Amino acid sequence: MRRILGQLSDHSSGLVSVDPLVDSAWGDLLSRAPASSIFHHPAWLRLIHEHYDLPISAWCLVAPDGRLRGGIPVTLLDSRLTGSRLIALPFSDACPPLLDASAGGEMTQLATAVADARRQIDLPLEVRGALSGSSEAILVDRYVQHQLPLHVDVDEVVRGFTKSHVQRGVNKARREGVTVERSTDRDGLARFYRLHTATRRYQGVPTQPWRFIHGFSALFDAGLGFVLLARHDGRDIAAAVFFSAAGTLTYKFGASNRRFLSLRPNNLLFMEAIQWGCENNQHTLDFGRTDYENTGLREFKKTWGATESPLEFTYFGGYDGTRGSGRMRRALSATIKHAPPSFSRLVGGSLYRHFG
Repeated sequence: MRRILGQLSDHSSGLVSVDPLVDSAWGDLLSRAPASSIFHHPAWLRLIHEHYDLPISAWCLVAPDGRLRGGIPVTLLDSRLTGSRLIALPFSDACPPLLDASAGGEMTQLATAVADARRQIDLPLEVRGALSGSSEAILVDRYVQHQLPLHVDVDEVVRGFTKSHVQRGVNKARREGVTVERSTDRDGLARFYRLHTATRRYQGVPTQPWRFIHGFSALFDAGLGFVLLARHDGRDIAAAVFFSAAGTLTYKFGASNRRFLSLRPNNLLFMEAIQWGCENNQHTLDFGRTDYENTGLREFKKTWGATESPLEFTYFGGYDGTRGSGRMRRALSATIKHAPPSFSRLVGGSLYRHFG
């Protein structure tokens, strides 16, 4: 099964397969594609490959001069629980197709070639982004995303906040003595993970394995992100993981001690992230994807002046809207909320690989 991802050059789909973990041509495409993000970066792909033992290949169009002009990274997820399928890309908030900035109508060409390749492999494919142009493509609004333009002058960003209580929350946190520490080491990740485990238990959702979170160290060592930790009276009360690539600062995970939410530590965390982004040549803060029904979180992100837009996923070979939903999910959530934190970690370690 694994070999099929690397055999596209032998097919008539018009795509070639490259190894995005080591092939410099993929990195060159990332530097030219406006949609490039941390979720296309070789370091992120390597983390998924090494932690979950998943094969990863990039399906690409090639220009006459030999350079890549478009493509998507694809993983084969072969699961006894959820079946075999192709995903571009699991464990990633969004992974839209990449196209050279000078590309014209190549989205359609890429979509047609991807659909042809998928039919030859005969497995369904989920693309975590919009890839239109093929009659086989089914586009579904799965989530919303929020993006905030950043500027050299942080005060210009602050003036774009849509609600005055955002800045009031920042000011309150500072008055109450909340401070923020930026960390890129294992200790910072471990401190985040303790808060993360408690937060996921409260939410009733499985916790990602520590080994996966610890893998962020490699990204941090490459200058691709950090943890922000909000502290009060010598203890961590909130934390957030941010990744930085291609000029976009991406919020990936957040965690809080609910006893201290009245101190507004999360307001201060995001303010510090904005400040860092403005000072370090980031043009966008991506607040990450959000479920449609999570109206409270959507409103919180919009108050920072972020623009909300639909996040479309594209399905080739059919769309199953029931995956991961229903009675079993609700029962699992209730169990996690009432079980020790170790149960959430155990469930996460057992199930995450199967759902991606």
